[in-house]
Amino acid sequence: MAYQRAANRQEVLAALSDHEVTTAPKLAARLNVCERTIHRYIKELRAAGAPIRGEAGMGFQLRRKPEGVANG
Repeated sequence: MAYQRAANRQEVLAALSDHEVTTAPKLAARLNVCERTIHRYIKELRAAGAPIRGEAGMGFQLRRKPEGVANG
């Protein structure tokens, strides 16, 4: 179960990696989970430092790093 949750969180990041706004209903359908679970994953990913912006009802987007900022 914990493995599936981790895999789903990685899938959320992958879905957001195109830097386009994506809604919780679309993510939920893609992962076959409820919207509440998507909101929980977003909260967990943000707590781990993922640069996700947005809010419930508006959609989510992975922020781009400013040019010249190194990874890490």
